[in-house]
Amino acid sequence: MMQLNMFVDERMTILSSLSFVHGGIVQVWAENETNMILSHSSTYSTLAQPLAGIKRTFRGLDQEKMVHTQLLALKMRTGTIAAKYMAKYEMLSGRTRFNEVALEDAFIRGLPQPIYSKVYSQTSLPLGLDNWKTVMCNLDHLH
Repeated sequence: MMQLNMFVDERMTILSSLSFVHGGIVQVWAENETNMILSHSSTYSTLAQPLAGIKRTFRGLDQEKMVHTQLLALKMRTGTIAAKYMAKYEMLSGRTRFNEVALEDAFIRGLPQPIYSKVYSQTSLPLGLDNWKTVMCNLDHLH
C-alpha cells in the first residue's frame, strides 16, 4: 500500500491520488483537475479539497440513480391499498427527471396483475398518467 506522506509536497500527493480515478465521467473530471494542477492553475492545496470536490460534484448522481432504481422496482403488492402505492410512487417520481412517458410507464409496470389485466380487458386504455391513477383507484377494490 502506498503511503501518502512519501511525496515531496501536497501537489504530488493530489496528482498521484487523481491518477487512480478511472471510469465514466469521474475520470474526465480527474483528468481536468490533473491538467489544472500541472498548469499551476489549480487552487487545491490539500488532498481533502479535491476529495470534497468529488463528493460535491457526484453525490447527486448517486442519489438520483438510487431513486430511479427504487421507482422502477416499486410494485403494488397484494393487500396494498392504492393510496399507499400512489403515495410512495409520488414521493419517488418527484425526485427523478423522468419525462411523462417514463413516469407513466413506471407507474403501469408497478401495478398488480389483477388491476393490470382488468384495465387491458377494457375497450380503451387510459390516456395519460392521471387517467391511469383514476382507473387504478376505481379498480383497487379488486386487488
